[in-house]
Amino acid sequence: MHRHGHEQSYCDKAPKVPLTIAMHDDHEEYLTTILELFRNEPRGMSISDISREIGLNRNSVSKYVNMLTIAGKVEMKAVGPAKVYFLSERVPISAMIEFSSDAIVLLDDQLRIVNANDQYLSLTEAAKQDILGEKIQGSTLPILSTDLFLSSIPKFREREQRIPDYIQTIGGEERSFTIKILPAAFEGGNAGYAVIIEETTERRAAEETIRSALSEKEALLSELHLRIKNNLQLIASLINLQMMESSDDHVNAALRETQNRIISLSIVHEHLYARSMIAEVDIGEYLTLLISELGRSFELPAGAITLSVMDEGIHLSTDRAIALGLITNELITIGIGSEGRPEIRIAISRSGDEHILSILAGAGHHKPEGLSINIVRRLVKRELQGEFEIIPDGWEVRFP
Repeated sequence: MHRHGHEQSYCDKAPKVPLTIAMHDDHEEYLTTILELFRNEPRGMSISDISREIGLNRNSVSKYVNMLTIAGKVEMKAVGPAKVYFLSERVPISAMIEFSSDAIVLLDDQLRIVNANDQYLSLTEAAKQDILGEKIQGSTLPILSTDLFLSSIPKFREREQRIPDYIQTIGGEERSFTIKILPAAFEGGNAGYAVIIEETTERRAAEETIRSALSEKEALLSELHLRIKNNLQLIASLINLQMMESSDDHVNAALRETQNRIISLSIVHEHLYARSMIAEVDIGEYLTLLISELGRSFELPAGAITLSVMDEGIHLSTDRAIALGLITNELITIGIGSEGRPEIRIAISRSGDEHILSILAGAGHHKPEGLSINIVRRLVKRELQGEFEIIPDGWEVRFP
Protein backbone atom coordinates (compact mmCIF):
# COMPACT_ATOMS: atom_id res chain seq x y z
CA MET A 1 0.00 0.00 0.00
CA HIS A 2 1.42 3.38 -1.00
CA ARG A 3 1.26 6.39 1.33
CA HIS A 4 1.99 10.04 0.68
CA GLY A 5 3.82 12.74 2.64
CA HIS A 6 4.54 12.65 6.36
CA GLU A 7 2.36 9.67 7.29
CA GLN A 8 4.41 7.27 5.18
CA SER A 9 7.27 7.18 7.71
CA TYR A 10 5.13 5.69 10.48
CA CYS A 11 3.44 2.73 8.86
CA ASP A 12 5.25 1.56 5.72
CA LYS A 13 7.47 -0.81 7.65
CA ALA A 14 4.88 -2.00 10.15
CA PRO A 15 3.75 -5.62 9.83
CA LYS A 16 0.12 -5.99 8.83
CA VAL A 17 -2.33 -6.87 11.56
CA PRO A 18 -5.16 -9.26 10.69
CA LEU A 19 -8.38 -7.31 11.15
CA THR A 20 -11.47 -9.15 12.22
CA ILE A 21 -13.60 -6.21 13.32
CA ALA A 22 -17.29 -6.36 12.81
CA MET A 23 -18.82 -3.49 10.86
CA HIS A 24 -21.05 -2.43 13.78
CA ASP A 25 -19.66 0.03 16.34
CA ASP A 26 -18.36 -2.39 18.98
CA HIS A 27 -16.01 0.00 20.80
CA GLU A 28 -14.32 -2.67 22.96
CA GLU A 29 -13.31 -4.53 19.79
CA TYR A 30 -12.05 -1.37 18.17
CA LEU A 31 -10.06 -0.41 21.26
CA THR A 32 -8.42 -3.84 21.37
CA THR A 33 -7.51 -3.72 17.68
CA ILE A 34 -6.09 -0.19 17.89
CA LEU A 35 -3.90 -1.26 20.80
CA GLU A 36 -2.68 -4.21 18.70
CA LEU A 37 -1.74 -1.77 15.92
CA PHE A 38 0.34 0.26 18.35
CA ARG A 39 2.12 -2.86 19.61
CA ASN A 40 3.18 -3.66 16.04
CA GLU A 41 4.29 -0.09 15.34
CA PRO A 42 6.31 1.12 18.35
CA ARG A 43 7.39 4.26 16.45
CA GLY A 44 3.81 5.49 16.58
CA MET A 45 0.90 6.07 14.25
CA SER A 46 -1.21 9.02 13.20
CA ILE A 47 -5.00 9.09 13.19
CA SER A 48 -4.91 8.75 9.38
CA ASP A 49 -2.66 5.67 9.62
CA ILE A 50 -5.09 3.96 12.00
CA SER A 51 -8.10 5.00 9.94
CA ARG A 52 -6.73 3.37 6.83
CA GLU A 53 -5.62 0.22 8.66
CA ILE A 54 -9.01 -0.57 10.21
CA GLY A 55 -11.31 1.07 7.67
CA LEU A 56 -12.93 3.45 10.13
CA ASN A 57 -13.48 7.19 9.65
CA ARG A 58 -11.05 9.62 11.28
CA ASN A 59 -13.58 11.04 13.76
CA SER A 60 -14.36 7.63 15.20
CA VAL A 61 -10.69 6.69 15.34
CA SER A 62 -9.94 9.97 17.11
CA LYS A 63 -12.66 9.17 19.68
CA TYR A 64 -11.17 5.74 20.45
CA VAL A 65 -7.61 7.03 20.61
CA ASN A 66 -8.72 9.75 23.03
CA MET A 67 -10.35 7.10 25.21
CA LEU A 68 -7.08 5.15 25.27
CA THR A 69 -5.14 8.33 26.04
CA ILE A 70 -7.40 9.23 28.98
CA ALA A 71 -7.02 5.68 30.29
CA GLY A 72 -3.26 6.12 30.26
CA LYS A 73 -2.64 3.38 27.67
CA VAL A 74 -1.61 5.68 24.83
CA GLU A 75 0.51 8.81 24.69
CA MET A 76 0.82 11.53 22.06
CA LYS A 77 3.72 13.62 20.84
CA ALA A 78 3.95 16.21 18.10
CA VAL A 79 6.29 15.45 15.17
CA GLY A 80 6.31 18.55 13.03
CA PRO A 81 2.70 19.42 12.17
CA ALA A 82 1.49 15.86 12.85
CA LYS A 83 0.31 14.22 16.08
CA VAL A 84 1.74 10.76 16.57
CA TYR A 85 0.31 8.25 19.07
CA PHE A 86 2.13 5.31 20.62
CA LEU A 87 1.77 2.90 23.53
CA SER A 88 2.24 4.51 26.91
CA GLU A 89 5.05 3.34 29.12
CA ARG A 90 3.10 4.34 32.23
CA VAL A 91 1.61 1.71 34.46
CA PRO A 92 -2.21 1.99 34.69
CA ILE A 93 -3.46 3.13 38.07
CA SER A 94 -5.43 -0.08 38.51
CA ALA A 95 -2.17 -2.02 38.33
CA MET A 96 -0.34 0.29 40.72
CA ILE A 97 -2.64 0.38 43.70
CA GLU A 98 -1.49 -2.96 45.12
CA PHE A 99 2.11 -1.73 45.23
CA SER A 100 1.30 1.29 47.39
CA SER A 101 1.87 1.36 51.14
CA ASP A 102 -1.13 3.70 51.43
CA ALA A 103 -4.76 2.63 51.33
CA ILE A 104 -6.20 3.36 47.87
CA VAL A 105 -9.78 3.20 46.66
CA LEU A 106 -10.98 3.80 43.09
CA LEU A 107 -14.45 5.30 42.62
CA ASP A 108 -16.42 5.73 39.43
CA ASP A 109 -18.29 8.91 38.55
CA GLN A 110 -21.33 7.62 40.48
CA LEU A 111 -19.15 7.20 43.59
CA ARG A 112 -19.29 3.42 43.45
CA ILE A 113 -16.22 1.46 44.51
CA VAL A 114 -14.41 0.13 41.44
CA ASN A 115 -11.38 -1.23 43.25
CA ALA A 116 -9.67 -1.14 46.65
CA ASN A 117 -6.24 -2.40 47.63
CA ASP A 118 -5.37 -4.69 50.51
CA GLN A 119 -4.32 -1.76 52.69
CA TYR A 120 -7.83 -0.30 52.61
CA LEU A 121 -9.43 -3.70 53.12
CA SER A 122 -7.20 -4.24 56.17
CA LEU A 123 -8.11 -0.80 57.47
CA THR A 124 -11.84 -1.47 57.21
CA GLU A 125 -11.72 -5.24 57.89
CA ALA A 126 -13.92 -5.70 54.82
CA ALA A 127 -13.81 -8.29 52.04
CA LYS A 128 -13.29 -6.94 48.53
CA GLN A 129 -16.29 -8.81 47.10
CA ASP A 130 -18.50 -7.18 49.73
CA ILE A 131 -17.62 -3.58 48.83
CA LEU A 132 -17.01 -3.65 45.06
CA GLY A 133 -19.83 -1.80 43.35
CA GLU A 134 -21.07 -0.32 46.64
CA LYS A 135 -22.04 3.33 46.52
CA ILE A 136 -20.28 5.19 49.29
CA GLN A 137 -23.15 7.61 49.89
CA GLY A 138 -25.28 6.15 52.65
CA SER A 139 -22.79 3.38 53.42
CA THR A 140 -21.00 2.79 56.70
CA LEU A 141 -17.49 2.55 55.24
CA PRO A 142 -14.86 4.34 57.37
CA ILE A 143 -13.66 7.65 55.94
CA LEU A 144 -15.45 7.34 52.58
CA SER A 145 -19.00 7.67 53.88
CA THR A 146 -18.41 10.72 56.10
CA ASP A 147 -19.86 14.14 55.30
CA LEU A 148 -16.39 15.70 55.31
CA PHE A 149 -15.12 13.30 52.66
CA LEU A 150 -18.23 13.54 50.48
CA SER A 151 -18.16 17.34 50.58
CA SER A 152 -14.49 17.34 49.54
CA ILE A 153 -14.92 15.34 46.31
CA PRO A 154 -13.68 17.53 43.42
CA LYS A 155 -16.20 18.88 40.97
CA PHE A 156 -15.78 18.44 37.22
CA ARG A 157 -12.33 19.63 36.07
CA GLU A 158 -11.30 20.61 39.60
CA ARG A 159 -7.82 19.76 40.79
CA GLU A 160 -7.12 17.26 43.54
CA GLN A 161 -8.53 17.89 46.99
CA ARG A 162 -6.62 17.26 50.19
CA ILE A 163 -7.94 16.59 53.70
CA PRO A 164 -5.09 16.90 56.22
CA ASP A 165 -5.25 15.74 59.84
CA TYR A 166 -8.44 13.74 59.35
CA ILE A 167 -9.34 12.01 62.62
CA GLN A 168 -11.62 8.96 62.83
CA THR A 169 -12.21 6.27 65.40
CA ILE A 170 -11.70 2.82 63.91
CA GLY A 171 -11.99 -0.29 66.04
CA GLY A 172 -12.27 1.81 69.18
CA GLU A 173 -8.98 3.60 68.45
CA GLU A 174 -8.60 7.21 67.36
CA ARG A 175 -6.47 7.33 64.21
CA SER A 176 -5.36 10.16 61.94
CA PHE A 177 -5.04 10.29 58.15
CA THR A 178 -4.13 12.55 55.27
CA ILE A 179 -6.51 11.99 52.36
CA LYS A 180 -6.05 12.97 48.71
CA ILE A 181 -8.91 12.78 46.20
CA LEU A 182 -7.71 12.90 42.59
CA PRO A 183 -9.91 13.06 39.48
CA ALA A 184 -8.90 10.02 37.39
CA ALA A 185 -9.77 8.13 34.23
CA PHE A 186 -9.91 4.35 34.07
CA GLU A 187 -9.69 1.79 31.31
CA GLY A 188 -12.18 2.51 28.58
CA GLY A 189 -11.95 6.26 29.30
CA ASN A 190 -14.46 6.25 32.13
CA ALA A 191 -14.05 9.10 34.62
CA GLY A 192 -13.82 8.64 38.35
CA TYR A 193 -11.67 9.28 41.39
CA ALA A 194 -8.57 7.84 43.00
CA VAL A 195 -8.63 8.17 46.79
CA ILE A 196 -5.26 7.90 48.54
CA ILE A 197 -5.44 7.46 52.32
CA GLU A 198 -2.16 7.88 54.19
CA GLU A 199 -2.26 6.99 57.86
CA THR A 200 -0.42 9.52 60.00
CA THR A 201 -1.27 8.19 63.48
CA GLU A 202 2.30 7.22 64.41
CA ARG A 203 3.79 10.35 62.87
CA ARG A 204 1.36 12.61 64.77
CA ALA A 205 2.17 10.75 67.99
CA ALA A 206 5.91 11.24 67.35
CA GLU A 207 5.38 14.93 66.59
CA GLU A 208 3.37 15.35 69.78
CA THR A 209 6.17 13.65 71.75
CA ILE A 210 8.71 16.04 70.19
CA ARG A 211 6.52 19.07 70.93
CA SER A 212 6.12 17.94 74.53
CA ALA A 213 9.86 17.40 74.89
CA LEU A 214 10.60 20.83 73.42
CA SER A 215 8.08 22.46 75.73
CA GLU A 216 9.68 20.75 78.72
CA LYS A 217 13.13 21.81 77.53
CA GLU A 218 12.00 25.42 77.16
CA ALA A 219 10.54 25.37 80.66
CA LEU A 220 13.79 23.96 82.11
CA LEU A 221 15.92 26.51 80.24
CA SER A 222 13.65 29.31 81.39
CA GLU A 223 14.01 28.14 84.98
CA LEU A 224 17.78 27.89 84.50
CA HIS A 225 17.97 31.49 83.24
CA LEU A 226 15.93 32.63 86.24
CA ARG A 227 18.21 30.88 88.71
CA ILE A 228 21.37 32.22 87.06
CA LYS A 229 19.92 35.75 87.09
CA ASN A 230 19.02 35.46 90.78
CA ASN A 231 22.46 34.09 91.69
CA LEU A 232 24.25 36.85 89.79
CA GLN A 233 22.09 39.51 91.42
CA LEU A 234 22.88 37.99 94.80
CA ILE A 235 26.62 38.27 94.06
CA ALA A 236 26.13 41.89 92.93
CA SER A 237 24.33 42.61 96.20
CA LEU A 238 27.14 41.08 98.23
CA ILE A 239 29.66 43.25 96.37
CA ASN A 240 27.47 46.28 97.12
CA LEU A 241 27.61 45.41 100.84
CA GLN A 242 31.39 45.17 100.57
CA MET A 243 31.51 48.63 98.99
CA MET A 244 29.45 50.04 101.84
CA GLU A 245 31.99 48.63 104.35
CA SER A 246 34.99 50.07 102.53
CA SER A 247 36.17 53.66 102.70
CA ASP A 248 38.89 53.22 100.08
CA ASP A 249 37.86 54.94 96.83
CA HIS A 250 40.17 52.79 94.71
CA VAL A 251 38.78 49.57 96.21
CA ASN A 252 35.22 50.78 95.74
CA ALA A 253 35.89 51.72 92.11
CA ALA A 254 37.27 48.24 91.43
CA LEU A 255 34.32 46.63 93.21
CA ARG A 256 31.84 48.73 91.21
CA GLU A 257 33.45 47.68 87.93
CA THR A 258 33.19 44.04 88.98
CA GLN A 259 29.61 44.57 90.11
CA ASN A 260 28.67 46.11 86.74
CA ARG A 261 30.20 43.19 84.87
CA ILE A 262 28.02 40.83 86.89
CA ILE A 263 24.97 43.00 86.26
CA SER A 264 25.59 42.89 82.51
CA LEU A 265 25.56 39.08 82.70
CA SER A 266 22.46 39.07 84.87
CA ILE A 267 20.48 41.23 82.43
CA VAL A 268 20.96 38.73 79.58
CA HIS A 269 19.44 35.92 81.63
CA GLU A 270 16.65 38.18 82.86
CA HIS A 271 15.89 39.09 79.23
CA LEU A 272 15.81 35.44 78.15
CA TYR A 273 13.63 34.40 81.08
CA ALA A 274 11.12 37.22 80.66
CA ARG A 275 10.59 36.53 76.95
CA SER A 276 10.80 32.72 77.02
CA MET A 277 13.62 32.95 74.47
CA ILE A 278 16.19 30.20 74.29
CA ALA A 279 18.89 30.98 71.79
CA GLU A 280 18.78 34.65 70.78
CA VAL A 281 18.83 38.07 72.44
CA ASP A 282 17.30 41.26 71.05
CA ILE A 283 20.34 43.55 71.23
CA GLY A 284 18.36 46.81 71.23
CA GLU A 285 16.32 45.72 74.28
CA TYR A 286 19.36 44.25 76.04
CA LEU A 287 21.55 47.34 75.67
CA THR A 288 18.68 49.58 76.78
CA LEU A 289 18.38 47.60 80.05
CA LEU A 290 22.16 47.56 80.50
CA ILE A 291 22.50 51.32 80.03
CA SER A 292 19.71 51.93 82.52
CA GLU A 293 21.45 49.76 85.15
CA LEU A 294 24.83 51.40 84.54
CA GLY A 295 23.31 54.87 84.84
CA ARG A 296 21.76 53.86 88.16
CA SER A 297 25.03 52.31 89.36
CA PHE A 298 27.08 55.43 88.57
CA GLU A 299 24.27 57.79 89.70
CA LEU A 300 24.27 59.56 86.33
CA PRO A 301 21.70 62.19 85.33
CA ALA A 302 19.02 61.25 82.81
CA GLY A 303 20.27 61.39 79.23
CA ALA A 304 23.92 61.01 80.15
CA ILE A 305 24.03 57.79 78.13
CA THR A 306 21.98 57.45 74.96
CA LEU A 307 21.49 54.49 72.63
CA SER A 308 20.64 54.47 68.93
CA VAL A 309 19.68 51.20 67.25
CA MET A 310 20.04 51.81 63.51
CA ASP A 311 18.42 48.54 62.41
CA GLU A 312 15.35 46.89 63.85
CA GLY A 313 15.53 43.29 64.94
CA ILE A 314 19.25 42.83 65.60
CA HIS A 315 19.51 39.48 67.38
CA LEU A 316 22.60 37.64 68.59
CA SER A 317 23.15 34.28 70.23
CA THR A 318 23.31 34.28 74.01
CA ASP A 319 27.11 33.90 74.12
CA ARG A 320 27.72 36.72 71.62
CA ALA A 321 25.18 38.96 73.36
CA ILE A 322 26.96 38.46 76.70
CA ALA A 323 30.28 39.32 75.09
CA LEU A 324 28.80 42.46 73.51
CA GLY A 325 27.28 43.46 76.85
CA LEU A 326 30.59 43.08 78.68
CA ILE A 327 32.36 45.08 75.97
CA THR A 328 29.78 47.86 76.23
CA ASN A 329 30.05 47.84 80.03
CA GLU A 330 33.86 48.21 79.95
CA LEU A 331 33.84 51.04 77.41
CA ILE A 332 31.05 52.94 79.17
CA THR A 333 32.98 52.59 82.44
CA ILE A 334 36.04 54.14 80.77
CA GLY A 335 33.89 56.93 79.30
CA ILE A 336 32.30 57.71 82.66
CA GLY A 337 35.77 58.01 84.15
CA SER A 338 36.45 61.01 81.88
CA GLU A 339 36.79 64.45 83.36
CA GLY A 340 33.66 66.55 83.47
CA ARG A 341 30.03 65.56 82.92
CA PRO A 342 29.87 62.33 80.90
CA GLU A 343 27.97 62.36 77.61
CA ILE A 344 28.18 58.91 76.09
CA ARG A 345 26.57 58.11 72.75
CA ILE A 346 26.13 54.46 71.75
CA ALA A 347 25.01 53.20 68.34
CA ILE A 348 24.52 49.66 67.09
CA SER A 349 23.90 49.02 63.39
CA ARG A 350 24.22 46.38 60.71
CA SER A 351 25.84 46.77 57.28
CA GLY A 352 25.34 43.68 55.15
CA ASP A 353 26.65 40.76 57.17
CA GLU A 354 28.64 43.02 59.54
CA HIS A 355 27.53 44.49 62.88
CA ILE A 356 28.99 47.80 64.08
CA LEU A 357 29.02 49.01 67.69
CA SER A 358 30.29 52.56 68.21
CA ILE A 359 30.66 54.32 71.56
CA LEU A 360 31.50 58.02 71.66
CA ALA A 361 32.52 59.54 74.99
CA GLY A 362 33.32 63.09 73.92
CA ALA A 363 36.55 65.04 73.71
CA GLY A 364 39.20 64.39 76.34
CA HIS A 365 38.02 60.92 77.31
CA HIS A 366 40.64 58.53 78.60
CA LYS A 367 41.86 55.63 76.43
CA PRO A 368 44.04 53.68 78.85
CA GLU A 369 45.67 50.46 77.77
CA GLY A 370 44.69 48.90 81.05
CA LEU A 371 42.58 45.97 82.23
CA SER A 372 39.34 47.22 80.70
CA ILE A 373 40.80 47.69 77.22
CA ASN A 374 42.55 44.30 77.45
CA ILE A 375 39.22 42.68 78.39
CA VAL A 376 37.56 44.40 75.40
CA ARG A 377 40.26 43.32 72.94
CA ARG A 378 40.09 39.72 74.13
CA LEU A 379 36.27 39.56 74.00
CA VAL A 380 36.14 41.11 70.52
CA LYS A 381 38.71 38.70 69.14
CA ARG A 382 37.74 35.46 70.88
CA GLU A 383 33.96 35.75 71.31
CA LEU A 384 32.92 37.93 68.37
CA GLN A 385 35.70 37.12 65.90
CA GLY A 386 35.72 40.83 65.16
CA GLU A 387 37.94 43.92 65.16
CA PHE A 388 38.36 46.64 67.80
CA GLU A 389 39.50 50.17 66.95
CA ILE A 390 40.09 53.33 68.93
CA ILE A 391 38.57 56.22 66.95
CA PRO A 392 38.40 59.97 67.58
CA ASP A 393 36.23 60.55 70.65
CA GLY A 394 35.55 56.88 71.24
CA TRP A 395 35.73 53.24 70.14
CA GLU A 396 34.34 51.04 67.38
CA VAL A 397 33.75 47.29 67.29
CA ARG A 398 33.03 45.46 64.02
CA PHE A 399 32.03 41.82 63.95
CA PRO A 400 30.14 39.40 61.68
